[in-house]
Amino acid sequence: MFETGLQRLATAVSVGLWLSLSFANGSLHAAPLTLEQAWQFAARGNPELQRQIANQNIPDGDYQDAKGLLYYNPVVSMDMRQRSIAQSPGANSRRGEWGAGIAQTFEIAGQQGWRRNAAQQSQQAIALDIAEEYRTLHAQMEEQFVTVLAIQKRIEVEQRILKLIEQNTALSRKRVQAGEDSLLDGNLAVVDFERARNQLSALNEQLVRARAQLAATLQLGETELPAVSGELMPVTHAYTLSDLLEKLTDRPAIQSLGVKESAARSRLELQKNLTYPDLTVSVNNSREATVAGDDNITSLGVSLPLPIFRRNGAGIGRASAELTQSEINRAALTRNAKAAIQAAWVRRENIRERISRLNKEVYPRLEENLTLAKLAFENGEIGLPQLLILQRQAVDAQRDIIDAQKDMRLVQIELEYISGWAMPVLPAPTFSAP
Repeated sequence: MFETGLQRLATAVSVGLWLSLSFANGSLHAAPLTLEQAWQFAARGNPELQRQIANQNIPDGDYQDAKGLLYYNPVVSMDMRQRSIAQSPGANSRRGEWGAGIAQTFEIAGQQGWRRNAAQQSQQAIALDIAEEYRTLHAQMEEQFVTVLAIQKRIEVEQRILKLIEQNTALSRKRVQAGEDSLLDGNLAVVDFERARNQLSALNEQLVRARAQLAATLQLGETELPAVSGELMPVTHAYTLSDLLEKLTDRPAIQSLGVKESAARSRLELQKNLTYPDLTVSVNNSREATVAGDDNITSLGVSLPLPIFRRNGAGIGRASAELTQSEINRAALTRNAKAAIQAAWVRRENIRERISRLNKEVYPRLEENLTLAKLAFENGEIGLPQLLILQRQAVDAQRDIIDAQKDMRLVQIELEYISGWAMPVLPAPTFSAP
């Protein structure tokens, strides 16, 4: 009876390993993606990025309108008249008359300069928004990439424990047949195997979800779930907390808010100067019929509206509110970013200490104990329960290390994203606005 149970267990182990490997590698992208390859996919097909790039047309159009020689177009007028002239009977008393003129309105309070400044600053702001969107997309993609990579490494650990259980089961079967171990030890092996297989199944489910999220960010097909390859621990950068806080001013999002604040200030000055009247100059030439013949008349006109009843209060109020909101947004983002950087820095230092303890103190000793325990089990010095405990401890230590490395990588992504430390290399060819 025990031999049959062990045979079923061995078969289940083989099938479980085959299914887990097939499940982990099937229906995926053709080859595991590196971080650089994933970034190429993400940057070329992201719809939000495409929308941001398309938004460049708005400030570009505003600047095209603002950079003209004059803001107002000239007005051309022409009229035709028919006049009846009282004169001696029998003569032609109906004469044709015509008139033509041109009028041009001039801004006399520097409105054109403020309008151009606002348009140029809006162009700079949208370019910085696009740069920030690249950074946001890169950080999101890298976090998803690291999540997939960590789960893959966790699955490798679970597959290792399944192989160890299979080896222990084969040895335990021989020892039971020889009367050296009891049926209880065999049952423990079955239970431990089922727990490991359940853990592997749960990780495979997490892996599918993580790969699906990454595939959506990379804009892959609905049947493509990409595998990834790379190192889980991040590349160490020699920066301090002060360096990150100083670098914050170079972050595109904060620069964009600063430029938007300047644009809002230019629009406020424009609205204030719009209270000054515009000067309209017109030149007209006309031909008028008289009894003696036709007279040519040239006239020069100047008109200036009196700003008595309307003083552009609505425009000034909206521009003033926009400027205040821009100042608040920039100050709030800067303050929140500094707080987030300091909190992430503390977490980073704690995680670094945790990884150091696991690598130096915990995992090496557990690996040494596991090696000694396997030899002792093969020599009959300890039973299967003790060996299973040591195996689980070693696997748990590996899980802790992987989780800590993942946390370290994610907190570094957060630090460098919030501070504006790193700018992703844009893929070629670059986008162009449609």
